[in-house]
Amino acid sequence: MVWRETGIMDERLRFVVACLAGDETMTQLCADFGVSRKIGYKWLGRYREFGPEGLHDLPRAPLNHGRATAMDLVERIVAAKETHPLWGPKKIMARLKRTAPELAWPSASTAGAILARHGLVGRRRARWKAAGNGPWPQADEPNAVWTGDHKGWFRTRDGWRCEPLTVMDASSRYLLALEATGSTADDEAWPVFERLFEAHGLPDRLRSDNGPPFASAGVTGLTPLSVRFIK
Repeated sequence: MVWRETGIMDERLRFVVACLAGDETMTQLCADFGVSRKIGYKWLGRYREFGPEGLHDLPRAPLNHGRATAMDLVERIVAAKETHPLWGPKKIMARLKRTAPELAWPSASTAGAILARHGLVGRRRARWKAAGNGPWPQADEPNAVWTGDHKGWFRTRDGWRCEPLTVMDASSRYLLALEATGSTADDEAWPVFERLFEAHGLPDRLRSDNGPPFASAGVTGLTPLSVRFIK
């Protein structure tokens, strides 16, 4: 549809007034206003049914979404969340599908969006990050930085679980210790470090990963072994 630049609503109203006056045919009026006869009859019909308000453009969004979740399913999802506030959408949908497998349940992501619209999804807490994730410290000389790590367990021929513990000087790349410990417990790692401290002195820094026995997922990230290092 092409309307002149004087204003769409003004042009439509002028068109309708001219139609109702009956001085010209619909074909001639549509040609004068630069619109098709189909468009002309549409706006004339809108005016007769709704008055001047009918000349406004209607929203183009569909009134109903073809793939929208049925309201009764939405109510069941919301009710399940209210009954089990700690459950997430995956667990809720798994339970509902087991209860009524014949129904066309939405996906877990859609269920999550439904719960969010109803204000039933809380803000996710920020994940705790263990300390020590900063830049790698400079190792300009021996004993400036040591690295400690458990290299992954394996079983020996007699079935014993071995957790190799390695300690290396980051400057010289000298392997200070390679100990076959039976676990990642701090009471097995501490004697190794204690012997190294007596033999080589204390390093300025000790670098490790965030796994046991060096770090934990607690509030401070400390373990009994890391507390001993601090002391």
